[in-house]
Amino acid sequence: MSAAPEPSDLSPEFLAAAAPLRPGAHRVWSLIVTVFGDLARAEGDAIDGAALGRIMAAMAVKPEAMRVALHRLRKEGWLESRKAGRGAVHALTAQGRAGSQEAAPRIYAARAEGPEAWFLALGEGAVEAGAGEVQLTASAVLSPAPAAGLAAGRVEELPGWARARLCSEALFEEAAELERALAAVRVPAGLAPVEVAALRALVVHSWRRVVLRAPQVPARFMPEGWAGERCRSLVVSLLAALPRPEVGEI
Repeated sequence: MSAAPEPSDLSPEFLAAAAPLRPGAHRVWSLIVTVFGDLARAEGDAIDGAALGRIMAAMAVKPEAMRVALHRLRKEGWLESRKAGRGAVHALTAQGRAGSQEAAPRIYAARAEGPEAWFLALGEGAVEAGAGEVQLTASAVLSPAPAAGLAAGRVEELPGWARARLCSEALFEEAAELERALAAVRVPAGLAPVEVAALRALVVHSWRRVVLRAPQVPARFMPEGWAGERCRSLVVSLLAALPRPEVGEI
């Protein structure tokens, strides 16, 4: 069983490819959730502790930080661990699998999913958004179906004030920064399985931080210049160049 890679064990090509995605700058517990969601999301899937350590080390995560993060994820019901010889094997719990499966379509879809028909509902007083709806203002809701008892009209485009409400300035800038980072990633040939797993995790994790915070509405509704869908295209292309490795090969 090989040890976790030192920086000198990782190929220069991998280090150059990963650099735009800032290894070592992400929350460790969240990175681990991304790794399991990408490599071991199905029931019965698991990752050996040594293999997980090698993936995390390739992303500049220290062993002690990984141990703390694993403890947190077990305590919060995301992961379960069992002993296997002198080491351990980790897997998503039913709760963890459900969360990962729910997020997967939004992360991996080649195009944004969701209804094409949307209605802008305006109330005289406060209106509360329901499931699948987007709260624009206290009295305005964007809904995929007409809202009972409210003045609602189908919209093909949104007025500027409504588009501005769909995306915070911080998320808009983060998407733009991510587009620049993803565009700078060059996937080399001949990466080791652990390097492929780590680079996939960095791509998925960086994208996940944007797409799961964005509303599930057509791209045409988002503010002008929104980089989200361009990021999606880059993610799809990068993951196609980084076929998911078998956990046993890592």
